[in-house]
Amino acid sequence: MSVQIKKTMRMRSWVLSFLLLLFIVPAMGAAPGDLLYEREDKSEIIAFPPSVFPHWIHRINYRCDACHDSLFEMKRGATPVTMELIGKGEVCGACHDGVLAFDDSFQNCARCHRVPSD
Repeated sequence: MSVQIKKTMRMRSWVLSFLLLLFIVPAMGAAPGDLLYEREDKSEIIAFPPSVFPHWIHRINYRCDACHDSLFEMKRGATPVTMELIGKGEVCGACHDGVLAFDDSFQNCARCHRVPSD
C-alpha cells in the first residue's frame, strides 16, 4: 500500500472519529468538566431537563478569554444564564446565533437540555 493511501486512510479515520464525537457527545449527559445548570423551577424538569454546558469542547476550540470575563464571570454560577438572555444575544447567545454556532430555536433544545448522567 502506498504512503499516500495510508495517509488518506488515517485522515479518514480521524475525521470519522471526530464526526462520531460530534454526534455522540450531545446525546450523552454531562461529562467530567462539564457544567450543569440546574433549573430554578423544578416543576419544569420533566419537560426541559437542566442544561449541560460542554466546557471541554469549547475549551478545545477557544481560549478562556473568548468568554471570560466578557460574557461569563470566572466564578461558577456567578453569571445568570436564561433563554431570554440567550435570545437577546447575551451569554451563550453571543455565539449561538445560528451563524457562528447553532441557535436557540426549538429544534436545538436537546443539544443543551439533556438528562445528566450520574
